[in-house]
Amino acid sequence: MALNTVLSAQVLPGAILRYTAAIQRLAEAARNKKEPFTWGAFETLYGEQGPIRYVSSVETFDALGKRGSVPELVARVFGAADAPRFLEEVGACIASQSLTVAADRPDLSYLRSPFKPGEFKAAAVTRTRIRPGARESYEELLRKLSEAIPKLDDPSQLMVRQTIVGNVAEYVSIRPLRELRELDAHRTPEQLLIQAFGASEGGLIFRNGGAAIEEIERSIVGYRPDLSNPVA
Repeated sequence: MALNTVLSAQVLPGAILRYTAAIQRLAEAARNKKEPFTWGAFETLYGEQGPIRYVSSVETFDALGKRGSVPELVARVFGAADAPRFLEEVGACIASQSLTVAADRPDLSYLRSPFKPGEFKAAAVTRTRIRPGARESYEELLRKLSEAIPKLDDPSQLMVRQTIVGNVAEYVSIRPLRELRELDAHRTPEQLLIQAFGASEGGLIFRNGGAAIEEIERSIVGYRPDLSNPVA
């Protein structure tokens, strides 16, 4: 079960240019040194303007511990003497930040083939918080969506992650996109369920899954290669 750390950095108003310039230096130095701590950076293109998110994947918590923290990464890349100055520079640009861990849920996902971070230019992302006791209904909704996509030969893919460190009621559903125009051909969740399983069964799955949701937020995010140190 692959793990994904997500560092979310909310940048102060007026500090975005200084902040991105600093992260660009870090990413470039990490790429040049072939630093094994890899990550992909994403910013919101459409939706409520949120933090810049840095997603990094490992296979186990043991691997996560051996990889080390962000300050340790900075020290490896810039050297122990210069790392505190860089961290202070970046910290002065940040209003708030959080670090969560999410687990891949392949049993709730549909991917035609594995892909590397950075392969897709954008993604449609749905962040959902479920109600207490409603996990089974919501996961059934996701499971049936992953069945409906290939059944209908819909061009979309679905990657689901579940937060395990942070708000454990949160799921993230990702539809990777090479171009925004691909969304024109994607069916909505309701369309997928009803067309794949019929109005009665599909409609019931959609309603039960919807009733399990406490809060939902959809956005389209874009990949920032200049802020990333992707997998080689």
